[in-house]
Amino acid sequence: MNNTWEWINYLAYDLKRLANESQMNYQQVHAYIDGHDKETLNKASEIVHDSVKLKSPNGTIYEITIGDDGTISKKKAGE
Repeated sequence: MNNTWEWINYLAYDLKRLANESQMNYQQVHAYIDGHDKETLNKASEIVHDSVKLKSPNGTIYEITIGDDGTISKKKAGE
């Protein structure tokens, strides 16, 4: 009977250890993903474009640009 309780204790100990390792792995994976997402967002916010295309409610696409003096210009895309 003593061996049975030792086996149960050993099994319980290993299950607890596996659960703890699983939780730590889960936390590490999510910390990596969160950090990677923030890094990606930071990189995306640093992207500089020469122009931006926007679509109006009626479907017309406009190209928006800015001059060296800061003047914003718009024109229909393709013109």
